[in-house]
Order: sequence, then structure tokens, then C-alpha cells
Amino acid sequence: KNQSWGSKHQINFHLLYHGLNSLQIIRRTSVQKTKACPGNSLDALKISAGCSHWNFRNKVHLMEAEIFSYEGKHKEAKASYDAAIASAKCVSFVHEQGLACERAGFHYKKIGDKKNACNFFNQAKQCYTEWGSQMKVDSITRRLDAL
Repeated sequence: KNQSWGSKHQINFHLLYHGLNSLQIIRRTSVQKTKACPGNSLDALKISAGCSHWNFRNKVHLMEAEIFSYEGKHKEAKASYDAAIASAKCVSFVHEQGLACERAGFHYKKIGDKKNACNFFNQAKQCYTEWGSQMKVDSITRRLDAL
């Protein structure tokens, strides 16, 4: 069955969230079948970025950052989170900029860097406020209060 680029685009867009969720499952369990999902998601996002760089570049960087964070490659994770945030901002994807800031906040919290965690959570809160998602603003506020 032939798929148009548009339908592949939709599938690959959802693969970002599939990859991010797979990493959460891997962190919490030892389910072997999910181990390949983040890398597969990254590969698919890179293909999509080849067709629509402006739409997928930030997603590639975010998926890379999450994989680096999981692998304990903190220098590479930092660079990829920064790139994800900058590229989402560049194309005015404020909700995805917020997501990248939020995930960076979790990364820094995990490695014990409260200062950077607070900084990124505050940036995420600002993005989610601009986006108009009070639920995400409240969620981030609770995270900040717990730090």
C-alpha cells in the first residue's frame, strides 16, 4: 500500500512521543521489546527531517537528548537539549520548546543539578503559559515547588 508523504509525516510525528514514552518504560522496567523503540523513533525522525527540516529538527534533537540522558552522556545531552530548545524557538513551536525545556529540567534534576533544573522548569512554565496550557503550567509549578 502506498503512503503519501503526509501520512508518513503524521506517523513520524507520533514516533517522537512513542520514543519518549518508550524511554520512560525502559527506565522503570526491564522490558526487552521496548529497548529498540527510542533508536527506531530517532531514525524515523531523521528521515522526516530530511523532508521537512524546519518541522522535525527540534524533534530529532530532543530524541537525541533523551537517549543521551538515558545513556548517562551528560555533555551530549546538554548540547542536544539546547539545540532542541533553540530550534523549536526558531520555528515558533512554543509547545515543543516547552516540552524540550521540561525534559531538560527532568534531566538536570536526575543528575542532581537543582539550579539548572529550576531554570529549565521555569522556561517550560513560561512556554506553556504562552501556549495557553494552564494544566501544564500547574504541573510545572508543582515540580518547582517539590525541588
